[in-house]
Amino acid sequence: MLFTTPAFLKATCMCIIAALGHVETKAIMKDVNETEMFYYEIRPELFNWTNGADTKFVFTPSLQNYPDLLPWIHYKFNSKNRHGYLYGTPPANLLERQILLDIIGLNKKTYQVETQIIQLNIFEKSEYATNEVRFKINNLNVEDMFHEERIPYLLDIFRQNLWLGSKQDLYVTFLASASDLGQRLPLDPNDTEGVVVNLGSSSNFSTILYDLEKEISPLQKMNKCPKDFKRTSVERYFRANGFNLDWCSFKLVELTILNHNHTINVQDKKSKTNYAEENVWELVESLQYSQSMYTDTTKFNITLLIFIMFVVGLILSIGIFRWYKKKVIFF
Repeated sequence: MLFTTPAFLKATCMCIIAALGHVETKAIMKDVNETEMFYYEIRPELFNWTNGADTKFVFTPSLQNYPDLLPWIHYKFNSKNRHGYLYGTPPANLLERQILLDIIGLNKKTYQVETQIIQLNIFEKSEYATNEVRFKINNLNVEDMFHEERIPYLLDIFRQNLWLGSKQDLYVTFLASASDLGQRLPLDPNDTEGVVVNLGSSSNFSTILYDLEKEISPLQKMNKCPKDFKRTSVERYFRANGFNLDWCSFKLVELTILNHNHTINVQDKKSKTNYAEENVWELVESLQYSQSMYTDTTKFNITLLIFIMFVVGLILSIGIFRWYKKKVIFF
């Protein structure tokens, strides 16, 4: 098929315009550290949209040229403020230090579609966390943790009151929704799912943390942790900042030390496997307890149904017997 001169020029111009448009699309840089949780807030303003009360937005993030995100990158949308949140913890053994993400935004009022590129620049940490505090917050969702200064407030509770030695290097090593780790969603959609948080530092655990661990040790023996348990000696620090902790999930963990070449021996690999499994310890127990409660309720309902059927059968049998007896006497 031969192209005429006007057609050829038109096609050439379209290619040039497309190429220029691609060049003009600049990626937004985001510097993150390996083993440290990061988050990026996706606002409508990122696409030059006004966040009006009558406007709805849909954001679809993915790894560039792929349909989904990397396993360690997660996404949550907050319907209250209509913001999206990318978050995750880069592993320490990543070979690719620059990751490009495509963010596709849809304005459901105008049906306008825009794309933005986020480039994650992953840097090696100078010093890894060797100790970690793990716990669950009952009264918040993942997206709530990214509001205003909530994470800094949480870190300051430990820096200033519970773990003074961690002032220089305390950071969030892990954050996830309790439901993502296996806990059942609440029956009431308005209830919070809960957030599992791990905080790490290279400093040794403080005496206050060890004393707190001993203080709450009796709770580990309970089948289900009291939801409103408030009798710990440090409860006031968390309540004052709007955090309701599940003290049954509170745990102090010593981490495996990685060297700067990220080489680990067999024992270290075993420890890393145990570390991954321990992330869901308390949540699995909660799930098993919920399932056992559900099973007990089901058994009770079945027993009650059988009893009712037995009583109804007995009454019908007596009625039929009396009717048959009267019929025999009549004849």
